[in-house]
Amino acid sequence: MVDVNEVIYQRYATEVCGRLGFEEFSRLVKETGVEAYTSEQEIRKLFERIDKDKNGYIDTNEFLSWWPQIHHKYLDSTSPMAAYDVLVAAEEVRPDPAQVEALKHFQVLHQQIVAHVEKNVGGNVDAGASGGGFFSSLFGGGGSGASMSDIKGLYVYGGVGCGKSFMMDLFYEKIPVKKKKRVHFNSFMLDVHLQMHLMKKEHSSADALVEVAKNISKDVELLCFDEFQITDIGDAMIVRRLFTSLYDNGLCMIATSNRAPDSLYEGGLNRIRFLPFIDLLKERCNVHQMSSSTDYRKEGTPIPDSTYFTPCTLENEKHIQKQIASITEKAVFKPSSVRVFGRDVPVRGAARGVAVFTFDDLCKSPLSTADYGAIAKNFHTVVMYGIPQMTMNERTEARRMIYLIDELYENKCKLFATAERHPDHLFSNAGAEGLGGVDLESADAFGVTDAGKNALFTGSDEVFAFGRAVSRMNEMQTKDYLLLPHAALGLSDALKAWVDTLEEPEA
Repeated sequence: MVDVNEVIYQRYATEVCGRLGFEEFSRLVKETGVEAYTSEQEIRKLFERIDKDKNGYIDTNEFLSWWPQIHHKYLDSTSPMAAYDVLVAAEEVRPDPAQVEALKHFQVLHQQIVAHVEKNVGGNVDAGASGGGFFSSLFGGGGSGASMSDIKGLYVYGGVGCGKSFMMDLFYEKIPVKKKKRVHFNSFMLDVHLQMHLMKKEHSSADALVEVAKNISKDVELLCFDEFQITDIGDAMIVRRLFTSLYDNGLCMIATSNRAPDSLYEGGLNRIRFLPFIDLLKERCNVHQMSSSTDYRKEGTPIPDSTYFTPCTLENEKHIQKQIASITEKAVFKPSSVRVFGRDVPVRGAARGVAVFTFDDLCKSPLSTADYGAIAKNFHTVVMYGIPQMTMNERTEARRMIYLIDELYENKCKLFATAERHPDHLFSNAGAEGLGGVDLESADAFGVTDAGKNALFTGSDEVFAFGRAVSRMNEMQTKDYLLLPHAALGLSDALKAWVDTLEEPEA
């Protein structure tokens, strides 16, 4: 076991002398929240009391004469930093300076929100009946409460697999707020478009965007987005008005992203109309770059010839069928479908939580994030045959592939696939010159057939987003991922038994 006291001391000790000066001690007190001191003068008195030899520093022995007596207040608190330190102490994660630095920003925001909640007790900490808006099913319970719109949110960006989502999840799990929601940004925006469509049909004279924002705000005050990105013009043209209205209705927003705010929707059509949203984002959120070259998804070693087979051959399909027979205990597969917004998405074959598709079924058909989300929620395992290597000539299919992998990963769905190439080599920049892109979300959701006339992509967003998909596809081949319970269906005994038979390659 790691000594958590030592971890905390070293986190704040100065690099020069390895001790706590007043400045470092003050940060420790404020960030851990273990002592109810609010002024520098009060913290100074505490510092002088602990500094027994009066040399202006707190050394290890002096720290240990004070900290163990009160550290339970820290470790037992709702603090995300404390939750991280508990995991470090149990050696479930190893200390990462980039994660700790990002977590400090979450910690400050946590303390601000907790202070707000305590000041406005009986507000959004109380469970209540839903406001009954369009988003009730998506966002859950509601009720009135005090606004958090004057609290500045947080936007954390950095490379794939560095732990951004992990940091936000620690924050989200610990924050004592009822009216909160964590959601993938693509899923959120698709729902916004669909609810606007319904609003316009039912109330043609209403400002659909403003009304949808009001409905969201009835149920949510703290909104946490994973994978914040803007890749289609339909989203780009409405986000400023949408979020202005959300903020006006009391929203505090947190987001993780692979892209800096100034790089969002880079190269997109009519980007000049999108730029005011970037200004709004930076005004309403503190921005932190999570600088790390580590991709933790690559730390687990993919198990060869278990879930991902190259190239696309009948022999490799038979390998997968053999694996699936073990998982389903030789169940008979029959054609099925998944109901999404009043229509059926066909499934080539399904049995015992496993669904079978081809790449063409999933990525050449006009499916949207909602369709992929429904598939990922209804099946714990998806089989996909025939993934080709994609160039910018297949950017439409590539974007759908990105959305599919995002939904599978979010739901901890297992993926078995045959592909022409390893995930690292599935997507190429070749053929990017002069291609018109497609506003997939609007086109797929509303049946637009001439979307190519309405949108243009340089391809940079697809290439960037595919890097995240590749990282996730590699992780999905590891034993640790295969043993994760599905978000809705859990982990079946048959699947666990099969995973247990797999041998991880030697390092």
